Amino acid sequence: MTKLIINGLMNDEEIRWKKIKCCCSKIEGDVEHQHPIGECMHCKCQEQEDSMPRNNFKVNQNEIDKDGNSTDKLIVKEIKEINIVRGQKYHDVIGWTF
Repeated sequence: MTKLIINGLMNDEEIRWKKIKCCCSKIEGDVEHQHPIGECMHCKCQEQEDSMPRNNFKVNQNEIDKDGNSTDKLIVKEIKEINIVRGQKYHDVIGWTF
């Protein structure tokens, strides 16, 4: 697999959510106070960042005819570059586009 080009990356020092400490309970079996059940902003944001692809991937798209209408024919498109969509408050990854 080829490494994906990711636009919108930031240094860890610039990302606000990385400065928030994990507040999950360290007691074994205390799942009520651990992410994802408990509210932990750090773990939530880390999970969002970890869900972002890191390698090229393929998607199936319907072919578009000359009139702009979708046809039944599928085209396999390899995605080599994505753009990160970040939240303004915490600089967390709220999505990505290609």
